[in-house]
Amino acid sequence: MRKVILLLLLFCVAFPITFSAQPLPIEVFDVTQGKVIKSIPLDEKNKAEALKLVKSTDSLFPKLNPTPKTGFMIKVIFDPAEDVETKVFKQPVKQVIFIFPDAEKPYILIFNEKDQPMFYYFSEDFAPFLEMLGID
Repeated sequence: MRKVILLLLLFCVAFPITFSAQPLPIEVFDVTQGKVIKSIPLDEKNKAEALKLVKSTDSLFPKLNPTPKTGFMIKVIFDPAEDVETKVFKQPVKQVIFIFPDAEKPYILIFNEKDQPMFYYFSEDFAPFLEMLGID
């Protein structure tokens, strides 16, 4: 019995099993095509840029149907959730979807830790974020 335990310990030391949590990618969804067209790894730089946009939310999105007919959407998941405080809300943010409809002002869909969806306009310049992700 001791030999089995010793061999098991030796095996675990010689061949360690490593688990690394890979961050979920940023996904770009083309509304017209109806599919994800690009997947970008979430790193600290593009995460910070996404959070800058989230923190610039300044008013509620007023339309009843928030789904655009054309344009694209960018999904970013924060794991763990990020605490965000703006002039319109204060709560942890778990996931955001930036919505860029053609010929309309972009807006954002925010999910809190309870997965409640909330739509807002944001005021920060989004061009650096799109450029960072390689989106025209």
